[in-house]
This record gives sequence, C-alpha cells and structure tokens, in this order.
Amino acid sequence: MKVVIPLAGYGTRLRPHTYTKPKPLINVAGKPVLGHLLDKLSEL
Repeated sequence: MKVVIPLAGYGTRLRPHTYTKPKPLINVAGKPVLGHLLDKLSEL
C-alpha cells in the first residue's frame, strides 16, 4: 500500500512547540502525531 500523508503548514496554532520541532514530530498522548497516523494506517 502506498499513501500520502499531508502534514504541511507552519503549525502556528501549536506554538511555542513548533519553534523547535516540525508539527508531525510534536508529542501528543506520549507519541508523535506522525506515529499516531502510521499506527492507524497499519491497522488497515
């Protein structure tokens, strides 16, 4: 399976967290946002 994960943008609503990390790497519930998306995709 091939997928495109759109995670573009500056993440201005997540500041000050996005000053040092890109939005997909910000931890939410103990895991990066990108990790949550990849886990959901692996369930398909």
